[in-house]
Amino acid sequence: MKQTTYNINQIVEHFNQIKPWLTVPETEAENEALIHFARDLREAAKKGKKAAADLLPLVLEHIEAYEKRTYMVPKVEPHEVLAFLMEQHHLTQHDLPEIGSQSLVSKILNGERKLTLNHVEQLSVRFNISPNLFFGI
Repeated sequence: MKQTTYNINQIVEHFNQIKPWLTVPETEAENEALIHFARDLREAAKKGKKAAADLLPLVLEHIEAYEKRTYMVPKVEPHEVLAFLMEQHHLTQHDLPEIGSQSLVSKILNGERKLTLNHVEQLSVRFNISPNLFFGI
């Protein structure tokens, strides 16, 4: 920090103005407001406003903390993710050459066999999703 002199009253006044934007939201309305604020910060950062670029990561952390707490995703097994994707895309066990034969797909869906890393990679590409979805991340 270069500046060694400061006006404490001015600093406290500025802090009081931004304090609501520097906390984890408690309600959906507060979270929505913080999301809009983050978008405004991102636009200001694109226009070269360094302070906006510096503040944005902190605001995004608070949004993420609220959403992790509020929208906890239940842990699902990889074969359950596969079954869901198949249902959503109206696929049968024969429609997944990325995995192999219909009998192998059946064993995976029944939990008798596990998806390999290669299967997950290929399925992620096919369905345009993150491989992390298969691992509950």
